Amino acid sequence: MGGFVGFMKFTTILMDADNTIFDFPVCEYNALKNTVESFGLKFNERVYKNFCVINDRLWKELEQNKTTRSELRIQRFKELTEKCFNGFKNTSELADEYIFQLSRQGVLIDGVYEALKELSGIFDIYIITNGFKTVQRGRFSETNITGFIKKIYTSEEAGFQKPMKEFFDYVLADTDEKDKEKIIVVGDSLTADMQGGKNAGLKTCIYDPNNLIEMPNSLCDYRINRLIEIKDISMEGMI
Repeated sequence: MGGFVGFMKFTTILMDADNTIFDFPVCEYNALKNTVESFGLKFNERVYKNFCVINDRLWKELEQNKTTRSELRIQRFKELTEKCFNGFKNTSELADEYIFQLSRQGVLIDGVYEALKELSGIFDIYIITNGFKTVQRGRFSETNITGFIKKIYTSEEAGFQKPMKEFFDYVLADTDEKDKEKIIVVGDSLTADMQGGKNAGLKTCIYDPNNLIEMPNSLCDYRINRLIEIKDISMEGMI
């Protein structure tokens, strides 16, 4: 960390990956298209929209402990094939291929590289993600931002997922900063990132580029439209 640290409210950022760093809709679209077409199936907008609805629902169920990661991985393709591919039977193979294809998709949100480059000179940046270990580590390896990140924590490796306090306890036990007042959670999800941060007694900042979240919000201490604004937040009121 750089010389600004003594003047900052925060020293450490726990940052989400999808829709905060990665342009997840683009990554998801590309990976699903490649997966479906590799099995000789027809990919179109109907397939993509159905997958998004199914996938989003299952990830919410995972956050609520209503399903498991292994069940989610297969179930989304069971439901998709029933809706779009007349019960195509090789759902396990589809699931495996999708994991591989998504692990190759490291498309960043515009401006993220420049923001992380600057922020990493001021803060320790740790990634906290509910995504599959193989997918997330693969995607980061496809980018040029790994040098800006101190460590990646996946819920698969932790054994708990956001927003569970146990996930954040696992992360906080390993980070250099031990003062919770110096740590801020940044992400796009109210239910995973913001609720998780609050469960752990941390300050939270919603990444909301289109101002879709009504503020003030009990789960969010701050809101930003661009990642670089974390620097301004941390300097507020400081001499």
